[in-house]
Formats: sequence, C-alpha cells, structure tokens
Amino acid sequence: MIGCSSFTLETKDKKHFLSRTMDFMMEMAEQVIFVPKDKTFAVSYNTTDQVTSKHSFIGMGSIQYDIDNSPVTCDGINDAGLTGAVLYFPGYASYKQQAEPNTWGVSPDKVISVILSQASSLADVAELFTNKISIVNEASPALKVIPPLHYIFSDTTGESVIVETQEDGTHIIRDSVGVMTNSPDYHWHETNLRNYLSVRPKQHKDIEFLGKTLKPFSQGSGTFGLPGDYTPPSRFIRTAFMKNNVEQPKDELTAVSLAHHILEAVSIPRGIVVTPEDTFDYTCYSAYMCAESKSYYYSTYGNQRIRCVKLTPELEKETEYHEFKVNPIEDIDYTN
Repeated sequence: MIGCSSFTLETKDKKHFLSRTMDFMMEMAEQVIFVPKDKTFAVSYNTTDQVTSKHSFIGMGSIQYDIDNSPVTCDGINDAGLTGAVLYFPGYASYKQQAEPNTWGVSPDKVISVILSQASSLADVAELFTNKISIVNEASPALKVIPPLHYIFSDTTGESVIVETQEDGTHIIRDSVGVMTNSPDYHWHETNLRNYLSVRPKQHKDIEFLGKTLKPFSQGSGTFGLPGDYTPPSRFIRTAFMKNNVEQPKDELTAVSLAHHILEAVSIPRGIVVTPEDTFDYTCYSAYMCAESKSYYYSTYGNQRIRCVKLTPELEKETEYHEFKVNPIEDIDYTN
C-alpha cells in the first residue's frame, strides 16, 4: 500500500516548496518524466476523453507507451509554478461510476497529470475539480486495483489546496496547515493536532515535586509525547510539528536540505512496515519541488544524493515526452 507524507514550506526570500515522501511496496522512482505543452493524451483507461496540455510539466512517473501513450505522474511541477502530489487514502476515497455530463472522466492515477497540464494556479485547480473533472472508478493497469487517493497542490503564493473525493462529494480544502499524509480525512488530522498542544521545542524547567527537585533528562524534554510510529496520524503530527517549529530556511538550497531532514523523520526503512501480503512498505523516494525555479529535486531509497531536474527554457521547447532515468545506486563521495 502507498503511504506518504507531504508538506509545504516557504523560505525567507519567498521561495515556495511542496515536498513529499513516496512510501510503497514496489519501486516507484524509475524516471522523472517531461510532458510538453500542446501534447494530447488520454485521461482514463475506459473512455475516449482526452486533454491537450496547456502547460509543460515534469515529475516522477511513467509514460504508458504500451497502454495508451499517456503520462501517469505521482508528483510534479509545471511551467506556471504549480506543484502537486498524490497520496494514498484507503477507506475514505470514493469515485464516480461514470463522469458527470460535460466533464472529463479521469482515472485516479492520472489526476496529477491532468491538473498540471491544465492549471496555472490554485484557483484553476479548484475550478477544474468543481466543474471539469470527475474522478472515475477505474483500476490502474500497473497496480491491478482501483487506487484510493487524495491530492495536494501548491503554487507561488505558498498556499495549498487539498482535494478529497468521498461518498458525500468532493472536498476542496483551501485553509489547511499545508500538511497531508494518509487516512483518515484531512479535517480529522487537523482536529488531532489539539492532542499535542503541550509538545514544544523548548525544554521543561526544573520543578519541585514531593520535596524533590526534578530536572529534565538532557535536551528534548519539550518534545516528550511526540508520536514516533509510522501510522498516518503520527506522521502527520511529526511533520506538522517540524514545519511549525524549524528555523525558516533562507533560500532555495537551504530549503531543499531542510525539507530532506524533515522527511527523514517520517521516512520508512525496509523491514519496519510489513504489509498483510508480507511485503515491505518503504520510502522509495522523497521529492522537493520549488515553484519559483520550477525545479524538481529528489532523493531515493538506494541513492540518497539529492538530484535535480529543472523545467528549463530549453526543455520547454521540446515537443515530445522525455524521460530522465533515475540512478538507483548509492553515490558516495570517497574522500581518500
């Protein structure tokens, strides 16, 4: 099953990031793909609905040459600086059996590709989900199941939009704290933050207790009670706590480093989370996307060196799909 944690971040010089982990039981980081402007592709597996991209974009994913020649994107950034990511949402996601009239019937795993190809802002994202996109109940050919998913988007404003489609309709959340993990729904996670109001970065002071002076053990006493397990609620709390309390990064490079450190606190080593199928969920990769520079930074489980693919003017001139293969082998700087 897909896990995942995500959050937004702003630098002192007003750069804006959307970062995420991709937690899954199979390798998901094989290539960063480029989709050009004016490219027409299918938005579902069982209908004839197609879109023509208004924006070029890059992101981790694949081009399904052997199925319908369309892009499936896990996360990415487009030429307008819009970023987006898909995360697992089991037990809560609900899709339509068929598209509403005058809308595109979009497969759950193609939503990020469609949004990045069509939207330039969060207002566009909300408009598309309200009036143009019907997420339909279609299985992913790669996974052989209908993936239960929800979505987070951000742009150069630093704000975010979370989209969750449930039995009672589509929820477009504009006032989130800029953190998303998995189930339960976003509003449950936000309410759960109240259970951790006493957790803080500052240390507890000595207290008098039954005639004794009790001193905290070393540093970190203020964070006592911060959950350390890998469930979605605990990963949400850890991510939100760190986002709220870390030193604000000064620029893009320090933001990439900081985002990497934050995601390391929720990253899952192989063997720690075992699925009912007796496979391992683990953090296949982490991505750090900058809206202003249109840069897609990433690191992988097997190669922790941070790499970057930029949506450069030269790349934007391309008219066909392009794949940047991921090097899975650890890249160590041997100094002697």
